[in-house]
Amino acid sequence: MKNSLILLALAGMLSTTAAMAVEVPLYETGPAEDSSFVRFVNGGEKPVDVIATGSNARISLDAAKPASDFMAIRAGKAIEGVLARGTAKQNVSVTVKPGEFASVIGLDDAAGGLRSVTVLESPDDFNALKASVAFYNVDAQCASAALLAAGRNVVLLDGVPEGQVKRRQINPVPLSVQLSCGGQAVGQPLDLGTLEAGQRYTVFLVPAGKSSRIFKATDTVAR
Repeated sequence: MKNSLILLALAGMLSTTAAMAVEVPLYETGPAEDSSFVRFVNGGEKPVDVIATGSNARISLDAAKPASDFMAIRAGKAIEGVLARGTAKQNVSVTVKPGEFASVIGLDDAAGGLRSVTVLESPDDFNALKASVAFYNVDAQCASAALLAAGRNVVLLDGVPEGQVKRRQINPVPLSVQLSCGGQAVGQPLDLGTLEAGQRYTVFLVPAGKSSRIFKATDTVAR
């Protein structure tokens, strides 16, 4: 019961931030008590289209908006689609448990095509007075990946294995983060802006050629 109440609070909170966002519904929504959520993320360098199997519905993900909103789907039922970038295509299929949030992340492969990684999260935290920041690691080449508060050398999130996620509550303040691999700073700090109380954010760690990079998304639920 506690987890159900938390999930409903999260979904309601996130929906208010998506009031102005309109996205094409890709998949059938199940009953509210059985719903789970999925979003698609472009972790590559070029725009990617997400196409739902069995329909013409699609969304486009680029540098300006690399992650879709979370979309409610029927729990326990596989959803299928295609990630497409030019002639490169990657079929995806994901089944999500009740209450889970799945992120399907498209990545460049070594041959110039596409591959995908799915990261699952079951939110069990909600604090209307705090912001919530997650660190999704889908980069095997970043050893001992950590996310630091830029300029302060304070570790925010670390110890996240490849394909996993870690989340923590943070005071709603302006925040920039720095990626660290093997104890060394990689790339430039990423400005998350001023965090909002009750809002949830994700920082994605993805491969970028022979290096690594991070980018951000606000975790909103599509209406």
